[in-house]
Amino acid sequence: MKITLSPYEMELVRKQLGREPNEAEWLTIDALWSEHCSYKSSKVFLKSFPSEGERVVMGIEDWQDAGALDIGDGWAIVLKLESHNHPSAIDPFNGAATGVGGIIRDIISKGARPIALLDMIRVGPLNNSRNRWLLKNIIAGIGFYGNSIGVPVVGGELDFDESYTDNPLVDVAGVGVVRKDKIIPSVIKEPGLKIIIVGLTGLDGLGGASFASRKLSGEDEIGAVQIADPFAGKIVLDVTLEVADKVEAIKDLGGGGLVVGITEMANGFGAIVNLDKVPLRVKDLRPEEILVSETQERMLFAVKDENVEKVCKAFEYYEYPCAVIGEFTKEPYIKFLYNGREVVSLPSDLLLSPPRFVWGAKKVREKRLNETKPEVGLEESVKAVVSRILSKEWAYSQFDYEVGTSTVLKPGEADSALISLPNGKLLAIKGDANPDLCAEDPYECGKSIVAEAYRNLASVGAIGIGVVDHLQFGDPRKPDVYYSFVEAIRGIAEASKFFQTPIVGGKVSFYNENKEGKPIKPTPLIVMAGLVKDKFLRNSVVEDSYIVQVGFTRDEMRGSLFTKLFGVYGDVPKTRLNEDYLASQLIVDAINDEKVIFAKDINKGGLIGAIFSILVKGKGVELTLSSIPSDTDDWVPKLFSENSGRFIVLTNDPDYLMRKAKGIYISVVGKVTKNYGILEIDDKKINLDKEIENYYNYLNEVMS
Repeated sequence: MKITLSPYEMELVRKQLGREPNEAEWLTIDALWSEHCSYKSSKVFLKSFPSEGERVVMGIEDWQDAGALDIGDGWAIVLKLESHNHPSAIDPFNGAATGVGGIIRDIISKGARPIALLDMIRVGPLNNSRNRWLLKNIIAGIGFYGNSIGVPVVGGELDFDESYTDNPLVDVAGVGVVRKDKIIPSVIKEPGLKIIIVGLTGLDGLGGASFASRKLSGEDEIGAVQIADPFAGKIVLDVTLEVADKVEAIKDLGGGGLVVGITEMANGFGAIVNLDKVPLRVKDLRPEEILVSETQERMLFAVKDENVEKVCKAFEYYEYPCAVIGEFTKEPYIKFLYNGREVVSLPSDLLLSPPRFVWGAKKVREKRLNETKPEVGLEESVKAVVSRILSKEWAYSQFDYEVGTSTVLKPGEADSALISLPNGKLLAIKGDANPDLCAEDPYECGKSIVAEAYRNLASVGAIGIGVVDHLQFGDPRKPDVYYSFVEAIRGIAEASKFFQTPIVGGKVSFYNENKEGKPIKPTPLIVMAGLVKDKFLRNSVVEDSYIVQVGFTRDEMRGSLFTKLFGVYGDVPKTRLNEDYLASQLIVDAINDEKVIFAKDINKGGLIGAIFSILVKGKGVELTLSSIPSDTDDWVPKLFSENSGRFIVLTNDPDYLMRKAKGIYISVVGKVTKNYGILEIDDKKINLDKEIENYYNYLNEVMS
C-alpha cells in the first residue's frame, strides 16, 4: 500500500510524536491526512462558502456525512454529492456501483430514507473504444446498484471531452427524507459508548483514500477499488433505519476505512478498538489491512450499553454480521489492538489536525491558434451545434426512475428532476457543470453554474433552497490548477450568497489527470435543490404557440459550444446574477398563473440549443433574427451565445410576460409550426430531421 505523505508531513509527525510511527500508524495517518479525507489543500478557501440560512438544519460541519435542509411540516431533506473518479477509471462497473452505495449509506447515516439519485458522468469522446467501454460499464454499475436497492435515478448529465479520456468523472448525488427531530449525528457527544461494526471486512478497497489522493499511475491499482454488493446494501439500508432510534451516532465506513470512521466519529475523544473482533470476509487479514480496507456495505454505530443487543439482533435476523469491537473513551487517543497487542496509539488531535496548504496560484492562458471569428455558414453551424445535443434515453433506460412512486417528471422531460415529498410538497433537483467555460474563466464559471441550476429549477416552477458541490481539478500544486480552483470557489460562493442557496455539503477531488500529467478541464459541479412554489410545469409543444425569449442576448462567445466546434474567439460571458434572478421569478410566476406551456433556460448551444428541444418534440420552428433582443446585429451570438439570464418559453399570451416583466427583456422571437424538423430563420429553411433522428439514436447505435 502506497503512502502519499510528503517528507515534510512525515517529519512533522515525528516531531509531534517524538518517535517513529510503526507501519500501521503510518497507514492511519496517511489515510486521515490524505487529500481525500482532510481537505488539506482546500479547507482554507472552502470557509468562504455560505453555509447558514433559515432552512439549514445541518450544514458544512466537520465529519458530518451529509447536509440537511428544512422543507416544512417537521420534515427535512438530506443531500449528498460524491464521486468515484479514480476507481471508475480502473474498474468502471464496481467504481460506479460503489459510488452509488456510498451515497446511499451517507444518506441513511443521518437516519434518512433515500428517495432519489442523480448521476453526472463525463468521459472522453466515444470514437475511442476504451471510452465506450468506460461509459457502458459506468452506466451498468449505477443501474445495477440503484435498481437493486430500490432508489430511482431521476436525472443527471452526460458529457464528453478529450480531457476525461484517462480520468472519467463519475458523480452521484443522493436525496433522502427524514423527520427533523430524528436526524442522527455522525459524531459522538460523550465518551463511554460502545462501537458496533456491521458488515464483513475484506481485501478490496485497500488504501482507497490514498489512491484517490494521487494521480493515476497507469499501474495495476485494482486492489484499491471496492466491490459492490447492493443486496447486502439493501439489508444495511433497511436495518439501519430500523435501529436509528437506538443509536447515538452513525457513520458510513467510506474513504479511509475503519481508521477514518473511528477517528472522525470520536470527534476529539478517544477510542479503543479490538481489530481481532472485526468480522472478516477473508481469513488471516493483517491488522494493517483491516485498518484501511474500504470494503463496502459496512457501517459504524455508537451505542449505549443497554441498546447493543437490540441493534445487533436486528442485523442478525438477516444473518448480517454485527459485532462490538470497542468503546469510545475520554482519553483523546485512538488505539487499535490486535490479539491484545497495541498496533496503533495516536493522539486524536494529531490525526484530526493535518497541516493546511495554500499553494501558489497563477493564471496561465494558453495561446490560441484562432482568436478571430470563424467563417462558417448558418446551416453548417446550426447542424453542427444540434448534432452535439444528444438524448440521454439510452442511459436512463438502464435505470429504474419510477421505483418508489415519488418521481413526478421523468428524466429528460424537463431541465430539472421533480419528486414528491412525504409532506405533499414537490422537490426539484438539478446538477450543473460547465467545464468549457471553466477552462476560460473559472470565476465566471463558478457563478454561472449556480445561476444555471437556479434557472433549471425555475423552469419547472421551483425556487432553489440549498446546494451541495463537488470541486474536481488536477494537481493542486500546479499554479494554474490551483488558480482555477480558488477562482471557481469565489464564483460559487458569490452566486450562492446572492440566491440565498446555502452550501450544506460537498467534496473536493484533486489529482484528476491523464497518464501524461495533463489535468482535466476544471470541473466544479453543483447540485441545487428547490421547492415548487405552487404549481409545476410539464412541458408541452403546441402548434402556433408564440416562442418568447426572456432575457437579453450578448455578444459573449468564449467558452460556448459554437467556439468549441469552430474556434475560440470573443469575450467570456459575464454572469449577471440579478438578470438570472428576475428572469427566474418571472418564469415561476408565469407557471403559477398557467401562462406558459413550455419553459427552458438557454445554456449549451445558445438559443439554437434551446429551440432544438422544441423541434425534437415533432414540430417546426420559425425564428426572426431581428426580434432577438441583443447588443449586436451579428447572427452568430444571437443564435449561439450562451450568456446567462435567459429562457425560451411557449405561450399563447406573450402580453402577460411583457406586463409582468421587471427589468428584463421580453420579445416574441418566433412561432411553433407544423413543419416537422424544419427550422426557418428569416427566409432560410434548414431541415433537421436527420439531426433529430441522430438525437434519439446516436448513443444507442454507438454503445451497441
